[in-house]
Amino acid sequence: MAVNSKKAKIRKKIVVKKSLKVEKASTVVKNDSEQKRIKIKVIGIGDGGAAIVADLAKELNKVDFWVANTDWRRFKKFPSTIKIFNFGEKQTHGVGTGMDPEIGRQAALAEKEKIARILKDSDLCFLVSSLGGGTGSGATPIFAKIAQQQGVMTFGIFTLPFKFEGERKARIAKESLEKMRSNLNTSLVFPNEKIFQGLDKNVSFNEGFAAINKVLSQGLQGLIGLIFQPGLINIDFADLKTVLNSKGKPAYLTNTEFERGVKIEEIKRKIFQSPFLVYNFRHARSALFNIISDANLALGEVTEISQLVFGAVHSDAKIIFGVSFDKKLSGKIKVTILAIGGREKSFDVASKKPQKKSLKSKKSGKIKNNKKGSDQQKTEVKIRRNAIQVKEGVKAEEENIAAKERIWETPTILRKGFL
Repeated sequence: MAVNSKKAKIRKKIVVKKSLKVEKASTVVKNDSEQKRIKIKVIGIGDGGAAIVADLAKELNKVDFWVANTDWRRFKKFPSTIKIFNFGEKQTHGVGTGMDPEIGRQAALAEKEKIARILKDSDLCFLVSSLGGGTGSGATPIFAKIAQQQGVMTFGIFTLPFKFEGERKARIAKESLEKMRSNLNTSLVFPNEKIFQGLDKNVSFNEGFAAINKVLSQGLQGLIGLIFQPGLINIDFADLKTVLNSKGKPAYLTNTEFERGVKIEEIKRKIFQSPFLVYNFRHARSALFNIISDANLALGEVTEISQLVFGAVHSDAKIIFGVSFDKKLSGKIKVTILAIGGREKSFDVASKKPQKKSLKSKKSGKIKNNKKGSDQQKTEVKIRRNAIQVKEGVKAEEENIAAKERIWETPTILRKGFL
């Protein structure tokens, strides 16, 4: 009997161990499946957005790429890895909007059900467009609004036109960006004018845009890598959602690499100074950064980089950081940082309010700055009128009173004392 009970206990232990192994295995499978279920879409809207996405698709994986355009002639150049969405046939007949954002907006509204299906079940959507044209500026706000209505996190990536493209194009771009802000979690803005400041003037146009696309591609690679790559201190999709929990705030994104042992000034320059972005880290209310290196990464190096980030952002900023290892980065350190918050002057797209003209007194010639309003200022300017003008003024006043009497319901006798 004792032997049988002993064997029973052994069997029980084996069963328990096996069940624990199965439970652990199922947990791993569950975690893996949860990661695989995270759906990220990158949608290029308009000619410029489609061209950027075509470059990004060469470098990035684990995301779905789309291009959406009203000019169907452009679609012949894209690889099969990019999904294509034609829209606006009724409005544009497939030849574009002619730089009219209203046509782009109407074209997108006519296809809002199809846009909703494209965005369906997405966890994060990057909307990419070159603002200033008709399709990008007109249709992208519609994509952003539909995404928000479906509860999809939206990350806008936009380029602004060159100054030499004219004020009209700049105004279209700025108005479009202003419309989208409330439907975007954050936005990354590349002013094309920064190409001239960040690169040699002799570089070709294609090389200039390729440089911007490379910076963007590296940043997105680092950001998407955080979600799917496990680390010692892990950053997951929930952390990214926490940082992106904002409305329309500007973003800074970089993924930079440098040799271990470089001077602190070089690290600061690599992390915080992008040749194509304008951003004030003191305004950043949330930040996410990840440090990747080989297994020899020292605690002091992690501390040094972390202190740089902590010192750069707002004192009340919400900060999430991670550390992971990669054998390929022997003797090197890679830092990915996403900062969100604040509002830079270069992003202030609200139209300027016209300044009120001050009245000058003919007597003194000085400007009257009376806070009580323009009506009182007008009374302070003395104008000499002749008898005919005075008579006409009285007649006009009487007609004004008569008009009021016809409208008001109060008896005239009750108003006589104060009219």
